[in-house]
Amino acid sequence: MNPKELVIENLKIWIKKTNIISYDKDIGLQFWDKELRELRGEIKKEVYVISFKTEDKIERNKNDEIISLFEGMYCFAYFDAETLELLYIHKKAGYIEVDGSY
Repeated sequence: MNPKELVIENLKIWIKKTNIISYDKDIGLQFWDKELRELRGEIKKEVYVISFKTEDKIERNKNDEIISLFEGMYCFAYFDAETLELLYIHKKAGYIEVDGSY
């Protein structure tokens, strides 16, 4: 497998294993080319980034009318370009660590 396939597969496995975030399968996972980025703590590192949108949460009443809608948010998963390991996920409201903590 090439780095793109490995990183995407690693993210899918992590999402399924932790079960704390999901992604909109209609939009999918968008893979970015390797780039030098300044990460948290002002560390510069070559990374692969995958962007995705979480699923919308729609609540309906008994007449199938929408009573609440929470639109999904865009997230960015950062992977070390050398080891292909997930570093963290950046989302609008902060970060999700590899262990699943916020």
